[in-house]
Amino acid sequence: MRSSIALRTSTNSNDLGALLARRGTDLILAIEDGNALVRCQVSSAIAAAMLAPLKGKAAGQFRPLPGNLVEIDAAVTLAAAIQMLEAKAGAESRQHLN
Repeated sequence: MRSSIALRTSTNSNDLGALLARRGTDLILAIEDGNALVRCQVSSAIAAAMLAPLKGKAAGQFRPLPGNLVEIDAAVTLAAAIQMLEAKAGAESRQHLN
């Protein structure tokens, strides 16, 4: 899957997986007023890397899914979102090296 940036997300959608599938992506980043909404479904290893910059303040912003996946739906500062995306890219590149 590819990563893409969405300027707005559908507030009517309760099923993040379906929303991601319709967009053909594994991550949606919405930015508004200096804050960001990061929505994705990733492996547990990538989720751990992405949530690390939040320093344990991610309660309620993720949930485990079947098949070793994690759904992240986090409203964070733009700086935290950038750290999360950098962590995701790093984790994915390390997975491809193994």
